[in-house]
Amino acid sequence: MRFIKKRRDKPLYKKFLPLRQNIQNRNKLMKFKKKKWQNFQRLISKFRKKKFYDPISYFLFNFKNYFNKKFKYNLQNKQRLSFFYGRLRKSSLKKLIKSTLKEFKSLNIHATILFIRKLETRLDTALYRTHFSYSFKNARQLISHKKIYVNNKIVQYNSYALKKGDLITLNKNIFKFVISNISKLKTWDIPPKHFYINYKTLQILVIEEINSNSCLIYYPFWIDFNSFIKFYER
Repeated sequence: MRFIKKRRDKPLYKKFLPLRQNIQNRNKLMKFKKKKWQNFQRLISKFRKKKFYDPISYFLFNFKNYFNKKFKYNLQNKQRLSFFYGRLRKSSLKKLIKSTLKEFKSLNIHATILFIRKLETRLDTALYRTHFSYSFKNARQLISHKKIYVNNKIVQYNSYALKKGDLITLNKNIFKFVISNISKLKTWDIPPKHFYINYKTLQILVIEEINSNSCLIYYPFWIDFNSFIKFYER
């Protein structure tokens, strides 16, 4: 008989140390008292103000030359992106890049814009951006437990691509849970413009196509999308 090991989540905060950035904006990191976290906390406090980076026209050449090897640079790019979207796997990122490159040739849109659109149109990101779930892991749990409906149909895929006119509704059993998630929020980020959210009935309507400029608010750190796509298109 073949036994499969359960996937255990390793400590998330320790992975932020080599990246030297608070990727998920966790305030809990600032309360750690061990010596190894003190330098990290000083770094974050210096760059506390949010900076909005344009992934198409904004290049940091000095930052790129800081790394001696390209592999380390591309690895850290991938780690930032995967942590920011709730630990996305390498295989799912590769699928997204392949689909973007296919559409990129026919639509004549920049590859990074298409890639950001595909990440932001995922069902789990929609639940997280609209504050219906407190984390990506929680959003994926609700989807896998058949509690999320798209156009009155149960959807069990986290990577389900939303389109204009799609209506997201919830199972009545999780109404209290979602309301408690919204009420417990300490900081309220602006929800995306392409969603019309009714917090009374707990419904989300996709009213327009995703604009990449509005999505850049959620990137308070630098990701080199151009080198990332070139590296993983092979």
